[in-house]
Amino acid sequence: MDDINKQLVFTTEDTGKENKTPSPDAPDKQCGTWRLKITPVDYLLGVADLTGELMRMCINSVGNGDIATPFEVSQFLRQVYDGFSFIGNTGPYEVSKKLYTLKQSLAKVENACYALKVRGSEIPKHMLADVFSVKTEMLDQEEGIS
Repeated sequence: MDDINKQLVFTTEDTGKENKTPSPDAPDKQCGTWRLKITPVDYLLGVADLTGELMRMCINSVGNGDIATPFEVSQFLRQVYDGFSFIGNTGPYEVSKKLYTLKQSLAKVENACYALKVRGSEIPKHMLADVFSVKTEMLDQEEGIS
């Protein structure tokens, strides 16, 4: 989690003075840091949205033949889910709703990892993405999403 937070620091070329908009044609430019203020709830909702994108990246990486990424993503999603579990239903309604979606994303990634570990040698690599997309559709139908 700390690695991701470190990567979320964006820099821009600045004249070195605080609170001044950088000029595109200023000759002596130095790196400055932008600060963006968001509420804790918005931050949590953004992290929860990130988990859905990571789930898609995991399934796509399997289709591309990258077998290591799903296991790394699964471990990270488990840590995020554990963190969200501490909040539980005490947070705002949107956060508890995202927790349910996060749990679904984690289940899909864990199912993909399970299939890779147990049945990976049985399924040709070019067919893995199709197998996981069918499983995902079946899970969504069971839960009444589609």
